[in-house]
Amino acid sequence: MNLLQLLFSSFLMGLITTSGVLANVAEDSSLPNIILIMAEDIGNDLGCYGTDGVKTPTLDSLSKGGIRYTRFYTNSPICSPSRTAIMLGMYPTSCNGHNHRSSVTAKAGIHYLTHFLRRAGYVNLLGSKVLERKSRKTDINVRLEEPMFDKSRSEPSKPFFQQIQLQVTHRQANDSRWQDLRAAKADPVKTNEILIPPYLPDTPEVRLDWATYLDQIEQADKETNQIIKDLARRGQLENSIIIWMGDNGRCQIRGKGYLYEDGIRCPLLIWGKGIEKGKVIDDLVSGVDLTATILALAGIQLPDQMQGQAFLSNPNYHAKDYVYAARDRWDEISDCSRVVIGKRFKYIRNFMPTVPFDAGQKYLDTDNVRPLLPILRRMHEAGKLNDSQSYFFRAEKEPEQLYDLDSDPWELDNLANSSEHQVIKERLKVRLFDWIRSINDHGLEQLSDGTWRPILDQQKSQL
Repeated sequence: MNLLQLLFSSFLMGLITTSGVLANVAEDSSLPNIILIMAEDIGNDLGCYGTDGVKTPTLDSLSKGGIRYTRFYTNSPICSPSRTAIMLGMYPTSCNGHNHRSSVTAKAGIHYLTHFLRRAGYVNLLGSKVLERKSRKTDINVRLEEPMFDKSRSEPSKPFFQQIQLQVTHRQANDSRWQDLRAAKADPVKTNEILIPPYLPDTPEVRLDWATYLDQIEQADKETNQIIKDLARRGQLENSIIIWMGDNGRCQIRGKGYLYEDGIRCPLLIWGKGIEKGKVIDDLVSGVDLTATILALAGIQLPDQMQGQAFLSNPNYHAKDYVYAARDRWDEISDCSRVVIGKRFKYIRNFMPTVPFDAGQKYLDTDNVRPLLPILRRMHEAGKLNDSQSYFFRAEKEPEQLYDLDSDPWELDNLANSSEHQVIKERLKVRLFDWIRSINDHGLEQLSDGTWRPILDQQKSQL
């Protein structure tokens, strides 16, 4: 870390005061600005999460000066349903926003998060001037007549909510920007300093691809630094809360698009006015809870439509025993899976097991989106992958998956058929189906014999 970074880190960490874990807005009655920074397609691959080989000084400073959540889950492993959950505070399967890039009309009485903030006196901004158009993105599946964000780009005199998208970590089809960024860096991530997950073979191609991904995370850290400096320059930083999150898991096999930890477990850092310093929280929280928390930080009573629980500024907060997520149609691939995650065990139900993990999706087969995929397919066909590495290329999914996240954090050992784990599996299964009923899951219907089947969406993806 150079002198400028050290000075900035000290400046950043010195701006906030300590309160409790259930942080409240400081005694100053002015409402805090709330800046939601969403990095695309990213796992817990930051320095402050213990990732080897990556340098993220700005985000590490946010972690040291705020709260870092280790078990934050998005409610979908795919971007548009995940963002739908954030913008409505509802599970995507509950508001019919579960199919990627669909466009459904919300039922009466449903509003965007920004509607409630606007009524409380907030201006709702999209994007950052320092990052220009690259940071402006909504991409949700439920449409309302009300505006999602305000058109004004002038300096707000009111408190503001600002959503900023960091697209640098998103892989673009037929685009060489990732490779170009790495080639231009004076100090790219070193391939011999990183950890490769055991579900991937440890080859030079895999190491280079993973290091190139971490290069993008370092760039996202720099862009976050730009945003923070701009807030400080405008005198807005001291009255702001910064929420830094991933919108879904990393852009790798078993990551984005899948219900493995690598697809739905994402970074979440909260820093700023009234937020406790240096706190690490291991509670289970998810996207719908983050929406409720944003409203609570703004002093807004939780509206009836919200399906989450505020985990800050909530005197009635209690740690959850379970969180939930769903995978449905992703572009042209129709699928249907649900997951319940507990403190130790995790249960996935695949309602369409004949749809394989590697389903030949056009997007994933496009140049530069998953460059490792054709290499891994060839290795699988040649018998060069071990059982854990070839699991992704099975002809069908197993209907049930059960993992002990304490002893098996990489989810390599499916315990669904283990005689010793049937009681645990049945308990999680009951929890999952209770949740499916309680939220009126639009992706499933219950038959007269008590079984469930997917409701396939006939609307073609809008690409």
